Amino acid sequence: MGRKIFYNAKVLTQDLELPEATAFIVEDGIFTQVGSDEAMLALNSEGDELINLHHQFVIPGFNDAHIHIWKVGNLLTHMLDLRGVKSIAEMQRKIFDYANANPNLLWIQARGFNEADFDVPNMPSKFDLDALDIDKPICVTRTCAHQIIVNTKALEIAQINSNTAAPIGGEIKYLNDGTLAGHFTETAIGLVLKVIPKYTHSELREMVLAAQDQFISMGITAATDPAVDRDLLEVYKHMDKAGELKIRINAIPIRVPDGANKVYPNPEKYASPNLIVNTVKFFADGGLSGKTAALFHPYKNSNEHGVLRLDEQTFYELAKSSQDAGFRIAAHAIGDAAIEMVLNVYDKIAADNINLINHRIEHLGLPTEQHLDKMYRLNVTAVMQPVFISELGNNFINYLDTDYLSNLYPTRSVLDSGIVLALSTDAPVVKNYNPIDCILASISRKTNVGDLIAENQRITLHEALYAYTMGSAIAGGQDNAIGSITQGKFADFLTLSALPGNERIKLETFVGGSLT
Repeated sequence: MGRKIFYNAKVLTQDLELPEATAFIVEDGIFTQVGSDEAMLALNSEGDELINLHHQFVIPGFNDAHIHIWKVGNLLTHMLDLRGVKSIAEMQRKIFDYANANPNLLWIQARGFNEADFDVPNMPSKFDLDALDIDKPICVTRTCAHQIIVNTKALEIAQINSNTAAPIGGEIKYLNDGTLAGHFTETAIGLVLKVIPKYTHSELREMVLAAQDQFISMGITAATDPAVDRDLLEVYKHMDKAGELKIRINAIPIRVPDGANKVYPNPEKYASPNLIVNTVKFFADGGLSGKTAALFHPYKNSNEHGVLRLDEQTFYELAKSSQDAGFRIAAHAIGDAAIEMVLNVYDKIAADNINLINHRIEHLGLPTEQHLDKMYRLNVTAVMQPVFISELGNNFINYLDTDYLSNLYPTRSVLDSGIVLALSTDAPVVKNYNPIDCILASISRKTNVGDLIAENQRITLHEALYAYTMGSAIAGGQDNAIGSITQGKFADFLTLSALPGNERIKLETFVGGSLT
């Protein structure tokens, strides 16, 4: 394959040693030279392909550092999407129609409702699902995936009744009259999920392929799937060996499955151009939008403090064993109580971190100044989702007091503290996983209806671009291979007719130097 010389562009390399260029050379899928038109064109030889980019902007491919790839694909293929429904009645109609259109399904599964966006913001219960008169088990997952609602049929199949004990780190909810609500949170959702037939490897492959096509259309050339079970990991490996992965995937296996009294061992490390396994995942708490993130102070107008899913000693033992095995740790920690617990453990294992691994905190919703100081000292990366402000802002305004709300997802403070910031979307928690919109959310801090949240936490366009490219690469330990337009890295890049902030942007995606 001959060399490709791309020239006449405005290249924002995200390489701090050479921030801007106008041309670069790609050979065998790798950037081999980056510089000026004059310098690059002077290297032209017979057989080279010259590609004029006509003054377009060029940036590295977007890297979503936390997006549930197969779950995005699941809502495109095998599960009813309820995101955007405005009432329990609308949710019921969609489930009823879906069940009738799919008579061969053994379970009716749906995801995406957000009770805060309902006309009457009530949490649905099993009675709302029983009212559909569908003689099949139904499981409806809240948009955050930290809570589910099931019907009576599902409770019967799972053998759950009023005597069933909730596992540590989870809740079985009851209605005011003491009856089961069919509502489960955090680790308790595993009591139901374990009886739902697993997706086959073929179905999981179909989901990954569907999501991958969507990602490429949005300029996502790399993505981290932050909660991978053993079946999905095998699917990823098989797809990689079959050459079916078109983007760079960082798969993060979980060590503690929901609702189980077991712990998965550390996985085997894996590294190829399109798939890497170098990190393991732990959940310290739940989600802010559903009031299960663990807080020191209660949610507004309530006595609720959320759910701490791991005790510190258990997390310490598991985290140390993973670090000793050479794995980066990605800990889901949103509330200040969960963040503190995670950082206490990271501090305890720091002395044994002989490989200087940069561990991660996923989401980092409500850190204190002391937490940020400790993150900087320990070289902990922040993997955050400003797009939550856009889609879930109504929840935050309703559920958080003024002090918490003014410090929510503090991207500005993270950067000012010298912490590496990686941007992501956590889709399908949110419906919009377009990186450009996530970048704009980090700049505007506006909800979809125009409310401002923590306006002082805005970051700039160029900071956001770096966080969505190089920052994400650092978070995944892949900064030697992707994240910037730098000699020796994979030639994954985008051409943009304009920078984010303009209403219409024409975008093209190149992976390994080839248009996809």
